Amino acid sequence: MTMYRDTRGLVERPRTFTDTLLDGMAPGGGLYVPERLPSLTASDLVRLSTLRYADRAATIYEAFGIDVAPDRIADIAALAYADNFDDPEVAPVRDLGDGRFVLELWHGPTLAFKDMALQCMPLFFSEALELTHARGTTDLDFLILVATSGDTGVAALNGFADRSHTKIAVSYPDAGVSAIQERQMTTQPGGNLTVFAVEGDFDACQSAVKAVFDDESFAGDLARRHGLAMSSANSINWGRLLPQIVYYASAYADMAARGHVPAGAPIDVCVPTGNFGDILAGYYAKRMGVPIRRFLCASNANKVLTDFIATGTYDISSRDLVKTPSPSMDILISNNLERLLFDLRGDADVVRGWMDELRTARRFTVDAETLTRLQEEFVGSWVDNDTCLQTIGRVQREKGYLMDPHTAVAWTVAGHLAADAPVLIVSTAHWSKFAADVVRGLSGVPDGAPLNEPDDFALLDRVVDMAPGARIPASLEAVRARPARFDTRIAGRREDLEGALLDWLSRG
Repeated sequence: MTMYRDTRGLVERPRTFTDTLLDGMAPGGGLYVPERLPSLTASDLVRLSTLRYADRAATIYEAFGIDVAPDRIADIAALAYADNFDDPEVAPVRDLGDGRFVLELWHGPTLAFKDMALQCMPLFFSEALELTHARGTTDLDFLILVATSGDTGVAALNGFADRSHTKIAVSYPDAGVSAIQERQMTTQPGGNLTVFAVEGDFDACQSAVKAVFDDESFAGDLARRHGLAMSSANSINWGRLLPQIVYYASAYADMAARGHVPAGAPIDVCVPTGNFGDILAGYYAKRMGVPIRRFLCASNANKVLTDFIATGTYDISSRDLVKTPSPSMDILISNNLERLLFDLRGDADVVRGWMDELRTARRFTVDAETLTRLQEEFVGSWVDNDTCLQTIGRVQREKGYLMDPHTAVAWTVAGHLAADAPVLIVSTAHWSKFAADVVRGLSGVPDGAPLNEPDDFALLDRVVDMAPGARIPASLEAVRARPARFDTRIAGRREDLEGALLDWLSRG
């Protein structure tokens, strides 16, 4: 059985998978990482290609030695990846020619890559909670706290809606998500959930949620008054990252089986990157044996990661967050980078020091050896807003393929950086979630220019008229018909979020 330790070295005893799932974040602010990674051979990858996606996932979960019975792992994977996805391949790879392949991760119920983890993680969470209740480890239920730049909140609400022994509260930056993402959240059915719009940007929203986790007095109050402990569905939770590793292995298996790449030959992978969880899952897949040569880290105008990969200095001390057409990447504090730094440096004390510097000075610089190792694995570039939108229109005209702004960022960066190997471009969301900017891209209207439509749902109809073959997913048509349920807006301070949570819980 694989055990887990934390990146800051403050947890004395290693934890099991189910422990880390319920904990979310380690005490002291660190993130859990596995003490070992399983190995996948070329023949293992070929064998994966013969399995349906749910069985591929179960195979990799078992290889990690998680503390869940194999038959339950198989059951959970089968439930997670079924007809809730609108493509039988779940995460299909599309060949767009010229050595470019697109990994579509948006076929789940909320139309974003977060479904790949959050249709599965809540099932594992329920299993872990039942195990702890049966062992008598705790009699508490759980409050799942989520900060979202868009897609995580939508997917987490859908995945945890009406699950027993859990409540979920999602906070998102006011005016920092697309209108359709907001509508998906504020209309989500379920009796155990709530949504808050938070003043400020995503980093302020995420900082408020993390501050609530660090407030021992609030945690004690939750336990005494409401019988609740806290956990997270953000990618700080290892239970989010493990399912994401699967689709990199799955994509490579499909590419090899279809003759797009000889089995064992390397590919490049380009990922639109904000909080660094998606690209980190790919890095772990490579460490397990998936033949990935380099990771192309694609950023929008919030290019802190591009600069870090180039220089080794992570500096947000004088950087303002820029609003872009790819809001899920509008992030300056990339939390999962901490896991990568721990893997590259291997010293929890050093990592803790870097994270302390980031908190106090808003910057840190890694040593030369760590930078060399980082640059052996990653190369970064970024895309401005208008180029992102122009890419949407150009790819639709040239390839007949319609993409969202996040995928457009990755497509453009792949054009800058990919060479001498096939490149897998990770497509993280369906175009329909960002209708306004897709219309701008298709029509050549600059970023931020007004569009003469009453709302984003009318813009969806415009896209269908402009792009042959485009269709509005049935799940969004359902959102269009649902009434709004939540309209609470709060300031971006810890005490405001805690007050809103207690008010909601006292009414429930």
